[in-house]
Amino acid sequence: MQEWKFDCVIPGPPIGKGRPRATTMGGHVRLYTPKRTADWERSSALIMRNAWMSAPSDSLCRAMITAVFPRPKRLLRKKDSEHRLWHGSKPDIDNVCKSVLDSLVMGGVIRDDTQVVLLSAKSVYASKIEGPCVEVVLASIDCEGPSE
Repeated sequence: MQEWKFDCVIPGPPIGKGRPRATTMGGHVRLYTPKRTADWERSSALIMRNAWMSAPSDSLCRAMITAVFPRPKRLLRKKDSEHRLWHGSKPDIDNVCKSVLDSLVMGGVIRDDTQVVLLSAKSVYASKIEGPCVEVVLASIDCEGPSE
């Protein structure tokens, strides 16, 4: 199996996967993703497609996602750390991961998000000199399974 790695930075604040919404039309129920989530996933998919420039991968992989949120004004004082700080509020990191994985599929980087068999994620506030973004690293993984 050929090893590969994909690195991508999506500028702007991370967006968590919104709850599906439902509407009824003519007696039929239609489920849809909220506009804010759908817009973020579409723009992220475009950035990922332009960074990947290859056919979608069929191999198992691992994903490392870093959600970098804008630093609130209350953490911009001189005494506050210059570096990234933990972000422990909404949106939940698991919902951000769902949006990122869906964007990877939409962008044609991987065929299905079930290919991601190892996932690590962190949610942080930006350092004082950087802006919000989502950092995505995707890499091939040994198909023999975990060594435990």
